[in-house]
Amino acid sequence: MKLKLRIVVLFLISVFTVAAQRNVILIIADDLGSDYCGFYENHLDTVAMPNIEKLLTNGVRFRYAWSNPVCSPTRAGILTGQYSFRTGVGDAIGGGGGELDTAELTIPRLLNIYSPGGIETANIGKWHLQQPAPSNYLFPNLMGYNHFEGGFTGAVSDYYNWTKVTNGVVSTCTNYATTETTNNAIEWIKNVPSGKPFFLWLAYNAPHSPFHLPPAGLYSDTTLSGSAADIAAYPQKYFKASVEALDHEIGR
Repeated sequence: MKLKLRIVVLFLISVFTVAAQRNVILIIADDLGSDYCGFYENHLDTVAMPNIEKLLTNGVRFRYAWSNPVCSPTRAGILTGQYSFRTGVGDAIGGGGGELDTAELTIPRLLNIYSPGGIETANIGKWHLQQPAPSNYLFPNLMGYNHFEGGFTGAVSDYYNWTKVTNGVVSTCTNYATTETTNNAIEWIKNVPSGKPFFLWLAYNAPHSPFHLPPAGLYSDTTLSGSAADIAAYPQKYFKASVEALDHEIGR
């Protein structure tokens, strides 16, 4: 473990010596596969994602990549750098999967080892690595994040009426979840002390169900009414509208 830790710390030191890489935003969508991304060869349908596609012009598109088919193991794997099964999180929390051990070495903990107090860290958006019990709501902070703000469970009950946890404090949010997550991320970044590097884990619920009509201006299909009957009849259209809204908010 000590040897592995030294290797990773040395890697982080090399990364953070490059000025352009001092700030990192890791954006995670929920239940979005490459089959809806027109910039992948295996797409079956497409959604307009101009802002995400802009990232390709100065970025890297991974053509050989893999993730778990459910969210909790994927998040556990990214957060710890391990194969997800080694963390004990083999399924969605609440669906039979084990919870992430709070003793795990995580990205924010590693950054704090590299530079104690020198890097601001936040998880904004979905967590879904432990059960949503009041005694667990501070776990993101205990696992290394300076700031946590978002949904603790696997899915919001309603994109316009959902439970939000902010550093252990529970509240009810009636703002569209994708927009609220973006607002929180922008506000947090603005408040990072000038010149201080940051790591932001930005985890959207979208386009995970339930499907709801996004606010006007965030989607293009003008035929959608937003009624329960219409959503039940055309779930794919609402899924695509959710992805469009996600792209729009990422653009902000």
